[in-house]
Amino acid sequence: ILIMSINRTLLAAFNAVASAGSFTAAARERNVSQSTLSAQVGRLERTYGCRLFFRRGRMIELTDMGRSLFDVTRRQFEAETEAEELLSGRAGGLLGHLRFGVVSSVLLIDYLKSFLETHEHITISLELSNSQQIIRDVADGNIDIGIIAFPIADPRIEKIALLREDLLVLVGPEHKWAGCDEVTFSSLADQILILRERGSRTRQLVEDNLALHGIGPRKMMEINEWSAVRDLVHANMGIAVVPESEARSFPAQCKVRIRELQMQMTQFVIFRSDRKALSTLSAFLDIVEARKGS
Repeated sequence: ILIMSINRTLLAAFNAVASAGSFTAAARERNVSQSTLSAQVGRLERTYGCRLFFRRGRMIELTDMGRSLFDVTRRQFEAETEAEELLSGRAGGLLGHLRFGVVSSVLLIDYLKSFLETHEHITISLELSNSQQIIRDVADGNIDIGIIAFPIADPRIEKIALLREDLLVLVGPEHKWAGCDEVTFSSLADQILILRERGSRTRQLVEDNLALHGIGPRKMMEINEWSAVRDLVHANMGIAVVPESEARSFPAQCKVRIRELQMQMTQFVIFRSDRKALSTLSAFLDIVEARKGS
């Protein structure tokens, strides 16, 4: 009977590519060449006579075998990380890495500053995305912590409410509404409205209210990055409806309230329940709870 001992290095290479979604991103995260990762994954496939990825140019997709293996390797490497962080926590300062997914970095900055001042040896990575993608990434274990505005009912995911905030109309300094205290919701009908991509909670609230009131803006622009929304508004190329926290960097005269309509949303910190005992995650949640109470 031939018994093969599986090569951990090859499994780690596969897990990195599956987690990152591409050979390029995985190579960058692991600080190795793309050709090295490709060779390692290829060797794993040849050794066991299976295909783990469909390769379509620069895009990859897990095969059925690849998805099954990824479920195993993700649990394996998460368990190793938890063991390492448990032991390092007992030894003194926390070590480890936390992966964040946020719609905008604005809400995260203050929490992150306090966290890294307390735990200087922990490293982080930050991915900007929309709420729906962040929920999927937390559920799938691709990120550890998300900050989103969508209410969720996934039994795998826990949430902590950070704040409830109003949505404001954001205009450029040269816009005719600059300096106004408030406008009517119906007045959005003659404006160019800049929206985030589908999957954004802000976009959903705006579109739901437009439909409810039978209002159609003169033109809509879809932008998948908050910084681009900000730049277009500042250049007076349109207006945007954004949470108060995202409007902080704009002067007061560029922030306008909607007179007869109150649109609010709650921002949440979300994480997978089965990872709550992870020492790095637990330490960040301690910071969140402490700042909420202050």
